[in-house]
Amino acid sequence: MHIVEEEMYKVACHIDRGDLRIHGITLDDLINRTPLGQMFIKKTSELAKSSTNYEWPGCGFSMQMDFYPKDTVLVFSERIEDFLYNLNQTVHTLPKNQAELLEAMIHQIENAPEEEAREIIRSFEKNVREM
Repeated sequence: MHIVEEEMYKVACHIDRGDLRIHGITLDDLINRTPLGQMFIKKTSELAKSSTNYEWPGCGFSMQMDFYPKDTVLVFSERIEDFLYNLNQTVHTLPKNQAELLEAMIHQIENAPEEEAREIIRSFEKNVREM
């Protein structure tokens, strides 16, 4: 496993097939988010974040998986821009009235100072967890 900090609050974890074997999981576990896959992702995220020398905000989490012939890269991010990118992708999957509400929240986050934007995100994430 090889960890690379791409920018503040964004870390890439390069995982080869041997790393997966050692942990007793397959690519299918990651792709399908099986319980083993979820545990591996959580453990890898914690390891990747702890490799930086600063405190992460604890909100706005997003993850990207990139698959290559020799390895898989899990990119963990708590950057507001990455979170908003994923929300914008979600907008395209929602019925019109829900999409409009989400777009309004995205606009509110985009125009808020960082701390205020993070509070909006924290509130949104809390509401999603409670549903």
